[in-house]
Amino acid sequence: MSILPVLLFLQVAAAQGPLPEIVTRSRLDRSRGVDFHALVSPETVYVGQQSTFQLGVFLDQETRQRLRRNPEFVPPESRALLSYDLPERGNGFTGTIDGRVMEVHVFRRALFPLSAGRYVIPAAHLNYALPQSASFFSREEIFTLRSEAVTVTAIDVPAAGRPPDWLGAVGIWRASAHIDSARGRAGDPLVLTLRIEGQGNVTLLPRPAVTIPWANVVAADERVRLDSTPTAMQGSKEFDWLITPTASGAQRVPAVRYAFFNPFARRYEIAMSAPLDVRVAAGDVVMPDPAAAPLTTAEAPLALRLSLGAETPTPFGDSRLLRLWLALMPLPSIAGWVARRPRKKRRAPTSAAQLGAMVKAPAATVSAAAVRRLFIDAVRSRTRLHEALLTQPGAWTRALRLEGVEANTAADVETFLMQADEASFGTGGPLHAAMANELFRRVDREARSLPLPPSPLAVPVIAIAILFAASGSLLARDLQRAREPFAVGIAAYAGGDYLRAERYFADAAGAAPRSAAAWANFGTAGWAAHDTASAVVGWQRALRLDPTSDDLRNRLMRVGAPQDVGRARVIALPSRFPSALALLIWSVGWIVTAWQSWRRRPAAMLALLTIILGGPSVIVARAFENRLEGRGLAVIADPTALRSLPALGAEGGSVPLLGEVARIDLRTGVWAHVILEGGRAGWLPAERVVRLGND
Repeated sequence: MSILPVLLFLQVAAAQGPLPEIVTRSRLDRSRGVDFHALVSPETVYVGQQSTFQLGVFLDQETRQRLRRNPEFVPPESRALLSYDLPERGNGFTGTIDGRVMEVHVFRRALFPLSAGRYVIPAAHLNYALPQSASFFSREEIFTLRSEAVTVTAIDVPAAGRPPDWLGAVGIWRASAHIDSARGRAGDPLVLTLRIEGQGNVTLLPRPAVTIPWANVVAADERVRLDSTPTAMQGSKEFDWLITPTASGAQRVPAVRYAFFNPFARRYEIAMSAPLDVRVAAGDVVMPDPAAAPLTTAEAPLALRLSLGAETPTPFGDSRLLRLWLALMPLPSIAGWVARRPRKKRRAPTSAAQLGAMVKAPAATVSAAAVRRLFIDAVRSRTRLHEALLTQPGAWTRALRLEGVEANTAADVETFLMQADEASFGTGGPLHAAMANELFRRVDREARSLPLPPSPLAVPVIAIAILFAASGSLLARDLQRAREPFAVGIAAYAGGDYLRAERYFADAAGAAPRSAAAWANFGTAGWAAHDTASAVVGWQRALRLDPTSDDLRNRLMRVGAPQDVGRARVIALPSRFPSALALLIWSVGWIVTAWQSWRRRPAAMLALLTIILGGPSVIVARAFENRLEGRGLAVIADPTALRSLPALGAEGGSVPLLGEVARIDLRTGVWAHVILEGGRAGWLPAERVVRLGND
């Protein structure tokens, strides 16, 4: 049975203030000694407004006395929400609920949605153990409870009535300002501090714009003090600016205006600081006019690549055919080891060997027919001649002469065969095996060598050669669609229309994305058009397609952002050399291993050596290809402060350099989390970066 709790305080009620909503709104089960509930309040909030997640553990007096240790609970994950755990008030509440004395413990967490949407917080788990009897040594029974899953709905702040200088602040805020000294000197900086305090998440407060007509203003430090003691988070944030007076006399720092959205009143409000008066004495330093443009010298345009050339083949690791080849290479070795593992029977001796052995046999045991048969078989095996085709007189002499046998030897062979026929089928005399053996050895010495049988290595070696030779043609693209915009871009660049040339080279690079010339010219045209980001993108992509190009490296050195360190650095190796070397090591190693296995030779060490050398080489080659492809890399196209969170009002950090190469490890909506050299990291709008790779 579920009842609405009516809590009468026995302890700490007056001191603790109003009760949490989890206590006043939860419906308890009378049959349980332990109850566990969750809720979120409010359930619908604006983006940047706090919603408080609460978990309540309710223990009746009997169960509390039986517990030997405190229950344990696992709070749920609040993904995609900025969360802060709030401290528990005191040691819990003790009161009477429907006639039962209950002890209540509350866990609270402040949640701040950073974008509109519906967020589901999964159920939490509570584990507790109760003894099965009153004995000290009694075994314990473990129980597990689940709370309700709750939902937070975040909506965007209204667009109606939004001030133009609102930067994303949500809450209830007030502003105050002070300056470190009421007297200054022209050229000597002063510190202006703006303090924003109130209710809300102060870490999300953005820095406002400050303009002082009589001074140069530079943003400095930020300090945050967060107070999570009350239910509604509050705190303060201080922004510092260095103001350097450029004019003397009595000056006034104007009031700083800070716009914010009040989610409780559902309207935009303005917090204003009081103006500050400063007495500025004349100084000896003449301040430069910040609006004056720096003088630049005329610079000759960089040379273009006039030929589109051929496209660089795609990485070997992207080819399914090559990946299948690498995976199947060990199979012949395994098959050879399995098939040839049992010892085969010893081969029967050849006819020549049997004829040689017959010489040592007693003459009484040697028949003329056997000598004739072995002699003909030995000559046929050596010369590939067939006796059935050589029955005419003089046929053996002519055939042996064509095989390179001398005339007297060929004549002796034919004479011997006539004697062998008479001895075997007629009434001729005996046939001596020694004579037959000597005559065969003369034929063996004089006949020309037979062609070698094809080696089992021939097919795999030819296949590797075909793969290497065909990789470029198979993986290259048709360049016809890129030739026209490439030629128009060259003409526009020659006429000084660099913006138009940049657009046409971009079209050529889009039609032929693996053409180093198209990307190199795109970067050169971007540099001439004062588009530094496009210049870095074009030159970086061209250098990754042609890593041995010195002119591209020299052009990247013109950029202010470092291009020869960390992720921006491109190793000066031919783009496919590591992959080709790794493929050769892996393939040749397994081919030789298979050859040894099928010949019943030791092959275990060869297989191990192939794995030790070929495996890491394949991995390193693939990593080198990925680095050249620029996967996961991007170029900073529009620098802005790195945000600690993917939100416009999040706290800002360092500002990356224009054209700096960064790694993108996470994307959330329109935000990208970038990692830069020197340990710098943060969130940037995805539109402010340009990807280098095609990932």
